[in-house]
Amino acid sequence: MASDPESPHFSLSFGGEAFFIVGLHPRASRPARRFSSPVLVFNFHAQFEALREANRYEKLRTSILERDTAYAGSMNPMLARHGEVSEARQYSGRAVSEAWRCPFQGRTGANGTRDV
Repeated sequence: MASDPESPHFSLSFGGEAFFIVGLHPRASRPARRFSSPVLVFNFHAQFEALREANRYEKLRTSILERDTAYAGSMNPMLARHGEVSEARQYSGRAVSEAWRCPFQGRTGANGTRDV
């Protein structure tokens, strides 16, 4: 994991634990991300690694993408595999251009992840 929000290996962390965070709110552009009030969902990065080690990650990812396409009519354009682009782009909650830069700068934790 990297602490630089521009890095494709960036992850947000709390207390040194890396998370992939999903934001939900009533006016989200993606129907699957709409919720009655603002909510942040924290997914441990370790759970994704465990799924990969068990050879279950790709099947789950494909299922999620197929369900999102069926529900919204298209796949979320901001979804990417970890290590392809910065997760910060996905945390933005909207489609962003290549020129987009993360406005947040936290501090670097002991394990090299970005702490807030």
